Amino acid sequence: MWQDDRLPSQNGWMCPRLRLAVTAFNGASGVYGRRENTPMQTALVYDSDVEKEKADQFLRDMRKYLSETISAQEVAQWIKAGQQVNEGLFLDRFVLHHIADFLRGRLSLDQDFARKAFLTESQLMRDQHLSGPKSPASKKKYLFTKAWSDPAHTVKAWWEPNHMKGQTAQSCPDWAFREPCPSVVFEAKLFRSGAIDHARTELVNGIYQCFYYRAHPKTGETSTHPAWDYDYACLFVYDASEKHSVVTAWKTINENVRKACWDSANVFVMVLPD
Repeated sequence: MWQDDRLPSQNGWMCPRLRLAVTAFNGASGVYGRRENTPMQTALVYDSDVEKEKADQFLRDMRKYLSETISAQEVAQWIKAGQQVNEGLFLDRFVLHHIADFLRGRLSLDQDFARKAFLTESQLMRDQHLSGPKSPASKKKYLFTKAWSDPAHTVKAWWEPNHMKGQTAQSCPDWAFREPCPSVVFEAKLFRSGAIDHARTELVNGIYQCFYYRAHPKTGETSTHPAWDYDYACLFVYDASEKHSVVTAWKTINENVRKACWDSANVFVMVLPD
């Protein structure tokens, strides 16, 4: 279970990842203790490694759950039918309701608490009260978009006389988790077909997009938008291609790149079916 280990204080709760270690040090004698007129040494201890291990296990558990509950056969039949196949419909039909079930089971929370921890772009999920009432879209607009861009396009936009035309962009991730879950923002991809080179490109694009989300400064909640304060990002890719090109691309990526995604960038890559 993802446990809330915040510390009680006089004014409420401390940040779950911050401990204030206060030590009274008696001059140069090396004797520790609280004494009148004794200078205090304070040290901030940041439990990032502990929290990150919990987040990693949480996402691994979710990957396992989704791998067991999303039917590859049903996805293939749906794609073959060819009626309005896109990522949004795919998530509504095959993914998001399973995530809602996972949160209720994983956290042992009632539906109301699980719903508040789960923000989605899906209007269907919000209408069915399976996710929170707000979308995870950012309140602020940013200088760049999540897509790779030729600098010439950015130059043109920034000096465009029409100041309403694309100089800044809002971020709209597919879904996000908040307390009591780990704080994670998600970018989702449905890979329907393509050879290994295409799959590699999709992975690079998706990881870059997660890295882009992680670069946003933290902002507070408003009446219309949730706070943007995510510690981690996750790329979710469902590989429905005949030769499982994305699965192969991810399994054969250089190991130092794979490790850097999580260890250095706090980006978890989830490729299904595994």
